[in-house]
Amino acid sequence: MRARALILREFSGRLRLESIDIKEPGNDESVLVKVIGAGMCKTDVRLWRGTEPREGFKLPFVLGHENAGIVEEVGGKVKGLKPGDKVLVYAIWADPGCRYCRVGKCMQCRDQSIPGQSNYYGGYAEYLYVPDYRYLVKIDIDPVEAAPLADAGLTSYSAVKKAIPYLYPGSLAIVYGMGGLASYAVQYLRKMTPYVTIIAVSRSDEKLKWAEELGAHYAVHPSDLGSIVKSASADGASVLLDFVGNEESARAIPLLEPGGVVVLVGMEGKSYPIPVFDSVAWQYTVIGSNYGSINEMEEMVRFIKDNGVKSYVEKIPLSEDEVNNALVKLSEGKVLGRFVITPWGD
Repeated sequence: MRARALILREFSGRLRLESIDIKEPGNDESVLVKVIGAGMCKTDVRLWRGTEPREGFKLPFVLGHENAGIVEEVGGKVKGLKPGDKVLVYAIWADPGCRYCRVGKCMQCRDQSIPGQSNYYGGYAEYLYVPDYRYLVKIDIDPVEAAPLADAGLTSYSAVKKAIPYLYPGSLAIVYGMGGLASYAVQYLRKMTPYVTIIAVSRSDEKLKWAEELGAHYAVHPSDLGSIVKSASADGASVLLDFVGNEESARAIPLLEPGGVVVLVGMEGKSYPIPVFDSVAWQYTVIGSNYGSINEMEEMVRFIKDNGVKSYVEKIPLSEDEVNNALVKLSEGKVLGRFVITPWGD
């Protein structure tokens, strides 16, 4: 079938609104999804600029790995889904036979594809072809609100779960970098660990105010972080949830208490300098956290509905001018929450 999509034809060039061919299901396990919401992520900016090449990423290409919508058509071997179902699209399309996928760690599979990043066109389009129905999770919330959950919501959920074993009543958790992912992390921490003091960090006054509204106990500039941690705890912070991941955010590591943990999510820097003496002497742990499992996605969908966790989205139509302008704003950090493309309007 033919559908409208925004095509990236040259790095840092304008995305062009064109018609493309979308594969349709046959007598197989694939599903055609009508895209209702497609989140825009900082990874999209890096791919657009050509600074983060991926195997299987070849121009021309359609970006968009945060997708939710309505099932349009199903293949003959699909189970449990029918046209009209609302779905969230899991972004790691991996090899179910690999050792990692068999234990629910598809994000560690070396033979993986990510729609909008490698091998498959993404959701900056009216329709999305999904090769296996097992990558879809049913939802009963607005797909526009749900779209960022495919990455921002899930990645934050998995990162917070990794941090929880290190948290205890009266401990401190630093959330470094108040963007779309951190907006979920602050809310998850408040709901999952009400006994923890949350310190949000950003250079933006607007985002610091937002962090307080989301539930952070303190919202500070990087230059003030050290004094706040020392005044709140004699030992330091138990957890650093780093949603930036560069040389500046790594300077917060010595603020951890002995045995503290860094959950590293952000990938904005080229290096992440870890202080050797402090890390060895105080036995810090650094955990990389990328996406989450599809089981965690199912958990997250239920948790969000049951606990009132909010997505903060700004709707963007499937328009050449609007989406290109949004990409520039996103690259400059000028968005609270997530831009979400709505190919079919409100």
